[in-house]
Amino acid sequence: MKKCKGCGIPMQSSDKESLGYVVDLEQDYCQRCFRLSHYGDISHFKTNYVSNEKILKIYNRYSSSLFVLIIDIIDAFVLKSDDLLSFFKDYKVLLLINKTDLLPDNISEHKVDQIFSRMLFDLNRKYKNIVAAMLTNKYENRFNEQFFALLDDLKVNSVVFAGRANAGKSSLINKLIANKALTTSMYPGTTLEEIDIMYRNYHFIDTPGLVDVNNYSTYLNMEKYKLSKIAKTIRPQIFQLKEPQSYFYDGMLRVDIIPKDKASVSFYISNDNKIHRTSYENGDDYYQKHYCEFILRVKPLAIADYGITDSKLFVLKGLGMFKISGECLVYIHSLANVRLYTSEVEI
Repeated sequence: MKKCKGCGIPMQSSDKESLGYVVDLEQDYCQRCFRLSHYGDISHFKTNYVSNEKILKIYNRYSSSLFVLIIDIIDAFVLKSDDLLSFFKDYKVLLLINKTDLLPDNISEHKVDQIFSRMLFDLNRKYKNIVAAMLTNKYENRFNEQFFALLDDLKVNSVVFAGRANAGKSSLINKLIANKALTTSMYPGTTLEEIDIMYRNYHFIDTPGLVDVNNYSTYLNMEKYKLSKIAKTIRPQIFQLKEPQSYFYDGMLRVDIIPKDKASVSFYISNDNKIHRTSYENGDDYYQKHYCEFILRVKPLAIADYGITDSKLFVLKGLGMFKISGECLVYIHSLANVRLYTSEVEI
């Protein structure tokens, strides 16, 4: 059965409302991919996550290949605490930290190298199957040259691109082959099946993204996802405080900070969203008054408390990060059952 070259779904011409629909089976792209690619039309787009069980079966079929494991830059800050690498312990892995250009300008490329060199050293002691690691950067041509040189050094021809949903697998392949053959979008679940691509003497396999139950994006509707998606270089939102204050990121996150003397908090989130600040004593009233404005109501918010003596970086995958400095007591209200990570990384 012919498959769509953009998302990998088997194509059919009998049901307009089902995935893979085409008017003519001689076409190369399903209607969903065609409208996404040419018009940015998401009116009929639905997030279609592929089960992790099915994806792991795909991986198993290519067990002798090199797995390019692509990690979103925010997720990379907590990679040591994540379970992602456990899925790939039996495969030869090239670890690729993607979207580094989203980090604030004050975090230099040299600083990024330092951060992940230390992290990868620790990971290598636990996972012996990581054969190499790379960071994407703003210099696309240089990255492409380095990538293909590394494949030649490793003497591999079959390469599986793997990782979490919306880590940037399809976009990266399009850059490497200098072609927009694969359908990409800002939304997770765009790639639906494995896709084979022959390029030079390489066999590339694109795969659907693994679903992460600890990622906010898994639970957001499309409107909220679009607003919270970090798509440009982050401009941190920084606040100084001497009195107890509450900070709100829509209905998705609330951070209450009670400083001993003075403290600061820096939010690394989408530039399209603004953190709302109010006094701690007004926090509950503000939340109740604006409850109806909060689009996300899939899970309730749960509270975690921390005592900070110096500084600590918190990561909410799919949402962003925030760093709190100064001696203080902190109450963090985030989605129940979605893990709130702390990171050892200093930024």
